[in-house]
Amino acid sequence: MLLFSTLPAFCQQNTFEWGEGLTYYTGKFDPKKLNKTELQTIYDYLYNRHNDMISVGNIWKIEQMDTATTKSVDLYYSKTLRILETMKIPPGVFWDSLRIYRKRELFEVCQNSRLFILALKDPSVMYDYYQEACSSEIKALNGDSTQLLKAWFELKEKQKLINCCPENLEKTYQTEYRSKNRLKYAKLELMTYGWGNCMNHFVYYHSDDEHIQNEFEKLFIHVDREDEEE
Repeated sequence: MLLFSTLPAFCQQNTFEWGEGLTYYTGKFDPKKLNKTELQTIYDYLYNRHNDMISVGNIWKIEQMDTATTKSVDLYYSKTLRILETMKIPPGVFWDSLRIYRKRELFEVCQNSRLFILALKDPSVMYDYYQEACSSEIKALNGDSTQLLKAWFELKEKQKLINCCPENLEKTYQTEYRSKNRLKYAKLELMTYGWGNCMNHFVYYHSDDEHIQNEFEKLFIHVDREDEEE
């Protein structure tokens, strides 16, 4: 009787839940192959792109510009790389390859983040990673104040064409333009939404969601799927 009463708790210990949106999964796993912590690490760093990768070191306010350093990006990169290199992964070509892809992705995303921060202090470093597609922004950010303000205005006009509330964009622009910090606003806007968005097209992001999902499910004895209604 005691054995029977403890069985549900035992089974629960050997289940792993994941999902997003309206779809959720519950998988029963063999702890002799992978334990729950190991599965969680695989889910956080291989199944997914790690949550903090895209946001680490981001500069969104002009107040951050003068004191920005690459320290947070560098620390994140070394810590995450160490996890990727030492974590236990299932045997097989797929998981070996996925780890390599995630390491490349980590390197390129963090390198791009570092470049952004360095370029805040010295825009000439943009030429070290020059992309012809981003040349107009690079020239404006390395030019004089007239070129910078002109490029900022042109960027804002392009944004208004695809924004749901162009009048709000114009209002924000006018407020920032009248500010004594208008050159800082122009620089940050053009770096973020002009040059930054352009450079992001040249960063490697691994995308193989369906294959990863299928291989992840193979790590479990059984998987239940639940789809919630909208």
